[in-house]
Amino acid sequence: MPEPRIAYVLKRFPRFSETFILNELLAHEAAGAEVHVFSLLSPPDEPRHARLLDLKARVHVLKSVGKGCDASPAPGDAALFSGRSAAEVGALMAKAEVVAGEAARLGISHLHAHFGSDATTVACLAARRMGGTFSFTAHARDIFHTYVTPEADAAMRRAKLRAAAFVATVSDYNARYLTSLCPEARVVRLYNGIDLSAFRPVSAATQVPGRMIAVGRLVPKKGFDVLVEACRRLRDRGRAFDLSIVGSGPLESSLRSTIERLELSKEIRLEGALPQEELIRLMAEAEVAVLPCVVTDSGDRDGLPTVLLEAMARGLPVVTTTVSGGPEIVEDGVTGRLCAPNDPGALAEALDDVLSDRETARRMGRAGRLRAERLFDLTANAARLRELLLDPARPSREAA
Repeated sequence: MPEPRIAYVLKRFPRFSETFILNELLAHEAAGAEVHVFSLLSPPDEPRHARLLDLKARVHVLKSVGKGCDASPAPGDAALFSGRSAAEVGALMAKAEVVAGEAARLGISHLHAHFGSDATTVACLAARRMGGTFSFTAHARDIFHTYVTPEADAAMRRAKLRAAAFVATVSDYNARYLTSLCPEARVVRLYNGIDLSAFRPVSAATQVPGRMIAVGRLVPKKGFDVLVEACRRLRDRGRAFDLSIVGSGPLESSLRSTIERLELSKEIRLEGALPQEELIRLMAEAEVAVLPCVVTDSGDRDGLPTVLLEAMARGLPVVTTTVSGGPEIVEDGVTGRLCAPNDPGALAEALDDVLSDRETARRMGRAGRLRAERLFDLTANAARLRELLLDPARPSREAA
């Protein structure tokens, strides 16, 4: 029996911060699928995860396709290209033409995109061109951020939701929002999966008392400025701790300045972006993982931060906020603590509670590992997505 073929349309592949996509592709290959990736742009110049070497998928990079091809949207497609210039419209249409031709040559009739932005636009147009179907996974910025106007963005999203064979999304919170936006859309909540064999429970013998870890791009929606202020309050109340912030991004300079101004350089280290292997090592030393997500002025927010799922799999208690999928990750008082966003006082209190009682923290960590095994297993969740990709018209099982 020939291997099933699966095709993804992505804006850039690979990306260092999108390990969940790499892991998903690897899970498909491990199950015997032949994977093809269409990358609309060249990957950024950044470090690569070691597991990328395990990926057999052919990556078709479409960077130069469509340059200088100005175009206007076809009748009825204006919403798909809201806020786009003629050059951008032409480039996306040209890329869709290439994807459709190559997919048809490969005998692929269904395309899947991650993020409901340009990749989904191309998947939609290509599927129409080749007489096939498409789907996409909706995450966070792609469905909440204001790109043009709230009205134009809603019309664009609604057009894609209606046209898709199905839409997977990473939280019940997202699923409710998308269904309210387009009640006729077929929306399936499907949590990101993590490799439970790679993220094993940490040993108490390796944990450093008071050590915390926070991981994410240094962008406003992660709430790192709130975390730094919470750390000042922890220090001022006499709590001994240290914090590793893992990630890079545009806020690095301002965060570093704030850390120095608050005289927290001994307690807080900015580690920069690290490969997954190094992250696993750092987690082994931590007693708690924290990510105080917020909603930005543009509406951008996190969906379901993968790093918190990884921390739970490592058996760490997790402290996060009630933003979007936070309450779906953390059972407050059971697997960690939840607090309101933009509240450094509440965050400091939650962290202090966890750090002050190591036995309770370990009990939370054990409960978190069980929750990760039940809800966030990569093999199980990728298999559920694969069922949909290979037979998109078949009714899906209820997401567990």
